[in-house]
Amino acid sequence: MTGSREAACHCGQLRVTAKGDPFEVDICNCLACQRRTGSAFGIQATFKREQVEVSGEHRGYAREEHTFHFCPECGSQVFQSSPEYTDFVVVSGGSFADPSFPAPTGSAFDSRRHPWVGLPDSMTRYASEMWDTVQPLFAEGRYAEAADRGRELLAQWPDDGKLRYNTACAESLAGRPDDAVEDLRRAIEIWEGCRDMAKGDADFDRIRAEPAFAALVES
Repeated sequence: MTGSREAACHCGQLRVTAKGDPFEVDICNCLACQRRTGSAFGIQATFKREQVEVSGEHRGYAREEHTFHFCPECGSQVFQSSPEYTDFVVVSGGSFADPSFPAPTGSAFDSRRHPWVGLPDSMTRYASEMWDTVQPLFAEGRYAEAADRGRELLAQWPDDGKLRYNTACAESLAGRPDDAVEDLRRAIEIWEGCRDMAKGDADFDRIRAEPAFAALVES
């Protein structure tokens, strides 16, 4: 674990002191982050709240579940918070102005990534937003087609837990219990919270009596 790092706005009025290493570092390629940063992507370093101390005046701009905090003098956005994740503070990676800062391990909204932006093989790609292209099929009850399309997307983004979970839902409704259980198992490996979600998700009612499904959600 390192000591303290200091992030700052362009003029230096707003500062964030972060003790120790971030919980995670990733990049976000969504169009909102591109507009927010004026760059091809945003770099986000997540710290536990007790690691972070904020000094200086700041204003907030709320968008969906996030509030982006910026310096009223120079306009630099330095950190963000969320009422849904009160235990964490997300600091803009570039605000540390430190080339030795820990490298990102994940790429969110990967389908929005500019084609000229290359990533190291060690970074995990996430593209849960691609399920939006499948949702119309799912909403129309065309579950087999939705499942097939989900499998195509997973071939490109195999480590996206949300995408894998949604595909498992479609496979369950399409009457493909083996595929549904396997994709749900892999989704749980990526994020343990998928287990509790599946326990109460009506999309799995068709396979709920399957021994493999029961063993998976109750283990």
